Amino acid sequence: MSEDAIKSRLHSYRPRRVRSDNPPPFQLTRRDIKMIHIVAKYRFLNSDHIRKLVKGSDKNISNRLKTLFEYGYLDRPDCQFETYRLGGGTSPLVYALTDKGAHLLANECEYRELTRHGWSAKNKSAGRPFLKHTLAIADFVTSLQLAISNRDDVQLIDSEALVNAFPMNTQELSKPYRLNISVIHQGTRSDIGLEPDYAFALYLPQMQKRAHFLVEIDRGTMPVLRRDLKQSSILRKLLAYQSMWKMKRHTVHFGWQNFRVLFVTTNAERVENMIEATNANVLTKGSPLFLFADKPELNENNLLLDKWNNLNGIRQSLLPKF
Repeated sequence: MSEDAIKSRLHSYRPRRVRSDNPPPFQLTRRDIKMIHIVAKYRFLNSDHIRKLVKGSDKNISNRLKTLFEYGYLDRPDCQFETYRLGGGTSPLVYALTDKGAHLLANECEYRELTRHGWSAKNKSAGRPFLKHTLAIADFVTSLQLAISNRDDVQLIDSEALVNAFPMNTQELSKPYRLNISVIHQGTRSDIGLEPDYAFALYLPQMQKRAHFLVEIDRGTMPVLRRDLKQSSILRKLLAYQSMWKMKRHTVHFGWQNFRVLFVTTNAERVENMIEATNANVLTKGSPLFLFADKPELNENNLLLDKWNNLNGIRQSLLPKF
């Protein structure tokens, strides 16, 4: 390549976080609005997630995302660019809602509350751990949606739809999935704030039955055990969920007769550590409430199937059996 060509290429190169001063003209489509709405729903999504959830060729979806960024309807949060892994390749770009995108949805979809949050400022202040955790939740949710889309015997009811059927007092809360749970551990009472990463139900139309699930996404950064419950740990969450079930708070707060808690973690060894810790505690030993899986084993082809470990060492499906 000639020196002039290299200079021209360097001059035309623009970092992926910088918008063009003069983007090419475009017209918003219904699919564009759908992509903006999906990003708003999940807070952060990368381009792979969006390609899985929106119909169209990969190239066209990528081009439209780029255009929506250029015109300020979507952000590319700075925190995704904070680290560079040598030899790691290029990661899929992460997108977030902007104030302009929120106002568009408020006009198009009647989501007026979106305009109250100052999304552009939130995107600038978001940290990398929060981004990575949110994307890990999106990994699970997109795989779940794809798993359901391939079946006609089961339907997905997501967290937003579930809220519409909650008792009215719960619906009116700013965070309807958050509870404060009292736990007695080693003779000491602790009040623990509990809020799952995601919630959903599986509905079997032929049987007119549904099963509810609360999901905890673990990236391996939280200790499984600690000396007490003052600091966060996996055991702290387990004990809180077990107490919630025992006190029937799920029935009072959510209006549910049944639920299970899914822990999705990083590898099989950590699954074993979680199961061992759960069975070592007298309050949670052998509890039917919990199922565990490691992320590498889960994808849209098998997420519903026998990949979930119970506390008795048996693999089982998420599909409800009544």
